[in-house]
Amino acid sequence: MTQSTLETKSDNSSANKVPATTDAISLILAQAGRTADEIASLATLDDADRAAEQQFSGEAPTLVTLFGSARAIELDAGHFSPTTEVAQTMGECLEFLMKRKKDGTLLDHQKMLFHDDTITGLARLGFFGLAIPKQYAGSGAKLGDLGPLLRALTLIHPDLAVMFEVHNFLGPVTPLLDFGTDEQKDYYLPKMARGELLGSFALTEPGVGADPSKLSLTAKRVGDQYLVSGVKWPITNVIYGGICILILKIDGEGLAKGRDSAMMIFEVPKQDTPHFKMIRNRLCAFDYLWNARFRMTDYPIPTKNLLGPAGRGLAQAFSSLAKGRGGICVNSAAKIFRLLAQLVQDPEVIEKRSETSHRNKFGGWVAFRNTFGKPIGQSPRIQTWLGKAVCHALAGRILGDVCFRLAANGVRDETMGMIAKVYASKALLESAIHAYQIQGGRSVHIDERRAALRGHAQSDGEGDELIENYIGENIHEFAIATVYEGPNPVLADVGAPNAMTRNLRAKYLEPIGLAEANGKSGMGAKIAFGLFIAKTFLGSFNPWVGTLDGVRNMSAAKERLIRKGLRRNRALGRKILWIIARYQKSFMDESFLLGDEGGVFDKLSYSMASMCYSIALDKSQPEYLQIAEALDLEAQLHCSGKPISPDLYRKWAAIGAKLIDPDNVLYQDLLADIPVSRIPLDPRHIDRYI
Repeated sequence: MTQSTLETKSDNSSANKVPATTDAISLILAQAGRTADEIASLATLDDADRAAEQQFSGEAPTLVTLFGSARAIELDAGHFSPTTEVAQTMGECLEFLMKRKKDGTLLDHQKMLFHDDTITGLARLGFFGLAIPKQYAGSGAKLGDLGPLLRALTLIHPDLAVMFEVHNFLGPVTPLLDFGTDEQKDYYLPKMARGELLGSFALTEPGVGADPSKLSLTAKRVGDQYLVSGVKWPITNVIYGGICILILKIDGEGLAKGRDSAMMIFEVPKQDTPHFKMIRNRLCAFDYLWNARFRMTDYPIPTKNLLGPAGRGLAQAFSSLAKGRGGICVNSAAKIFRLLAQLVQDPEVIEKRSETSHRNKFGGWVAFRNTFGKPIGQSPRIQTWLGKAVCHALAGRILGDVCFRLAANGVRDETMGMIAKVYASKALLESAIHAYQIQGGRSVHIDERRAALRGHAQSDGEGDELIENYIGENIHEFAIATVYEGPNPVLADVGAPNAMTRNLRAKYLEPIGLAEANGKSGMGAKIAFGLFIAKTFLGSFNPWVGTLDGVRNMSAAKERLIRKGLRRNRALGRKILWIIARYQKSFMDESFLLGDEGGVFDKLSYSMASMCYSIALDKSQPEYLQIAEALDLEAQLHCSGKPISPDLYRKWAAIGAKLIDPDNVLYQDLLADIPVSRIPLDPRHIDRYI
């Protein structure tokens, strides 16, 4: 088939005309019957992904576990080891925030923002410069050392963690460090480190989220500036007088359709102008952050603000998104622990520990609510839910830290980032629903205390009579994690299959497809692919696949669990190769086989969660090994397509029972220090409310 004959069926509309091209991906997609619009989108995203990988070094260790001989140590979450300066800055910032929270001055409830003095105080302490190198007035914290900070910020107020992530991982800091000129870095990074410029990242547009190749915000060059027109929505932390990274199209510079994206530094004006208008969105989640939609109409931006080369905007955006997903994972895990603490601690019995912190005693909802003659926490079903939640929270926390370590070491493991985000956010949503059910019908009651603080709701009571409701009122906070930085179904059904197979396609499938598109047999490429399949299949049956050299605190049980994980992953690699061989050019359409809900990605998520937790396991108490065994059994059942077994339910229930034992290490390590709010309509104090 020649290039001139590469067009789809008889429809002559422009949407079905295949453009003349010698691009391998486009030719192969056309041969598979894709329309021109589909080719533009898919080829653009694939091109952006491949270009993003060029910003990093090393092979993604997750993919090596599927098709090669992996080194387990490359998936070790490592240890928190900041410099003395970074640790001191983190400690001072957290102490400052906890004091303001205690004093009631953390938030401005009228503006629905963090209080101005909170922001200026954080800026003075160096909060906004933690991830910025010292040469640009920052503290130079390594990415791998920020996980514990994000967990602590989430527990003080989740919007603090989001603000930090947007400013550093998605917003201007990371793109400037990765792609900026010396002039751009010298000018912007010190201002950001001092908190003079708060950053945001603008990719999403109305109707354009999952498929950023359809961007419509457009820049046209006129002299020494670009005139930018279009709309971005919804964008978090895009404040007046801040700095925003725009992902847009460049028009008039001869770039091919779909390869015409760019990244640009936008200094947000301090107020609306004839060329710029912004409206704040009213959100159920992130409600103390400025989230907005804005329109630009021939807004002038200097050409020197182009960040990286034209045509690489999406690739650069994808490299930043990969770092952000680890943060979502860490935040989601922290919220699971907060939910669990809310259920098992007694907010009425407090032990003061310092001027800024206290500890609630055990004895919360699961201890005093009775069902059928005994506390609800003694129900096997409830213990199962609690045990499952803590297993997933600990595994999620490790996955997030692994993402940070890989990124800090210059490794882009896109599949791991998607696994971490999807696994932890799904676990958070399930845990929230279970907590909602445990708390019962009172979960739907409005949080009167929060409403009163915000001054926009009526209540029949005041003071101690005001009803709080952390679980029910925050259900949007628990659900939103499944959406931002890529909706879970899109990541699982499109992003992950693309990432898992990209190297195979580039090395083996594209030469075959390109040869066939040009009327040749591609026999040499087919033989090479056949040899690779044979080698991979045979190698995957090796019971000693992979190496455990360098793994810390090795024990017989730990070695057994890690090796089981490596073998599971090689079996999943065989499954991917079988799907490719079975469906050939159309294998990417089989998302239910490669994606979520029982597909390869879904199974791989459970397997990686179990294996990474086992690799990081350094606790000597038997409870932590028991969690590793439960995660391993869950992964084994998912990978074999079997339902949850009674044995796994019993393991979860045993873990849940220990979690709500105030003398057990799990309660003491994971929940005892987490602050909680009052139980809604606490039945022990019903006289407050009636």
